[in-house]
Amino acid sequence: MEREDYTVGERGLAINTKLLNSLFQAKLAELRDLAVENNLPKTGNVEQLRAKLIATLVLNQFDFTDSGINKMQNKELTEILGLFGVKKSGPKKAKMRRLWLHLNGDPKKLNVSTIGDMTREELHALCVTFDLPRSGNKNVLMGRVAGVLSSEEKSWGRVKKSLRTGQKTIDAGVEVELDVETDDSEPVTPVEVIEIPEPVELPPELDEDILDAPTPTPVTLDEGAGEALVRLESRKAELTSHLREFLLIGREQDEDDVSAFIEDLGRLGFGIEHEVVRGQILDELQQMIQLKQQEDSARSALPGSWREKQALRQLEDARPKLLDKLDEILERRGGEIASARVDFENAALDVGLDLELAAISGRVHGLFDLQVSLRASEEELDPVTARRHRAMETLYQRSHDLSDEAMAQLGKIETQMEAFERVVETIVRRSEGEFGPTEHALLVRFLERRGWDPNQPEVRPRLLAAAGILAAEMGYVDAADIPSLPTSISLDAEKVSDVVDSMRDILTEMGRAPPTIESATSVESNEELESNRVKSKLDAADALLRKLNRGEN
Repeated sequence: MEREDYTVGERGLAINTKLLNSLFQAKLAELRDLAVENNLPKTGNVEQLRAKLIATLVLNQFDFTDSGINKMQNKELTEILGLFGVKKSGPKKAKMRRLWLHLNGDPKKLNVSTIGDMTREELHALCVTFDLPRSGNKNVLMGRVAGVLSSEEKSWGRVKKSLRTGQKTIDAGVEVELDVETDDSEPVTPVEVIEIPEPVELPPELDEDILDAPTPTPVTLDEGAGEALVRLESRKAELTSHLREFLLIGREQDEDDVSAFIEDLGRLGFGIEHEVVRGQILDELQQMIQLKQQEDSARSALPGSWREKQALRQLEDARPKLLDKLDEILERRGGEIASARVDFENAALDVGLDLELAAISGRVHGLFDLQVSLRASEEELDPVTARRHRAMETLYQRSHDLSDEAMAQLGKIETQMEAFERVVETIVRRSEGEFGPTEHALLVRFLERRGWDPNQPEVRPRLLAAAGILAAEMGYVDAADIPSLPTSISLDAEKVSDVVDSMRDILTEMGRAPPTIESATSVESNEELESNRVKSKLDAADALLRKLNRGEN
């Protein structure tokens, strides 16, 4: 190798920059060939092979064992991380962990979502490597490891893009001109010097390569944040479902709307009190926005591949079965729309649908949203509106014969339904879930003191039945305790007279005289006379028969 291929780093290191830059730009096949030439294992992905070759061929003067990394100084770690092509800023402990991860880990196999499958012994070993507390059960250790992996996410396991594409090369980090004697005393061409400022003692130094490909800044995790991240990852499907629900009616550009949504997630058990969890949720929201856009565009476009065409055909074949399954899921889950969506996704996977395709996932979730919307319009999923609507239906049941005074009272209840509901709730809560005669009387007396007239015979049963429905819908009483309406409506004497008069008018219109009391009396007298005449004839016949019998004797 030519001497011109070497530069001297900040600590006077002789580095083969030509080989290093070629390793940065090499493809997987080239790296494997180079590993075979140097008797190194060729297993692992491209970045693992690259890191292994850099450590062996370029930085072979360093000890990259666990103990060797622990002995490295802060400046030394900074320079080595830069030579590996990964992020080099941050505190010393973070640099040590990042270097170990880059040399020994695979980001696809070692991340927050995969450590749940590790044993306690494996997690304990990682805690030893990362210099973390080692006491506690598996969940405690998992939370600590997750905190490290989350804070170092995207900071290791991948060389910066500018180095892979050759836009930048490792020819900086040199403080002095090369003045190395060669065997033939041939002068060495001076190398251009780029001054690197001394790092400040406490704040992390600026990594100028970060300007090329921004990476997340280190996050200081508070206590419990790592465990909260693990729980968030385990509820990924549920979170995705909630995000889809938010994007249906929410405004993703409105910070207040997004904040209100995140607060609701906190009430559902997501650890939003940790800043890193909030950030992860916002990242998931941005990814979901992009996915929704892809789904919307794919839903109205023709199939873009044979795989997509076959998947669409399979979706059409499975649609009837999915609809039947969706009805079962919605009945079982009730108002838990997010959980129902997760179940429906699993049902779609069970029938073999490829949800990785935007055209398929968009149609599947569109089918779910349509069915939920139809059920919502039928059942009025808003609980407040639904229970008030049912209470008013009870108030006005068979109300066409009610008096004007009764209708006025029912109208008053309808216009002040919210206040009426609060009164009912207060009474039922104070009675610890009872709604019997005592509570009925208390409700009526309270409304009377407020100027209402609820004790009318036509109003009281309706009012109590409506109050019972409100109490049952709010969960304070059982449905069996709801007062029932009378099965029939009694008529007073005046209403009976009105009915008789109506019948008389009908008979007159038909040309028949309506019966009167006098005519009814005369009819009865004539019938009595006729019966007496018939009786006398029968008596005479009996007398004649007796005479004949005596003559024979």
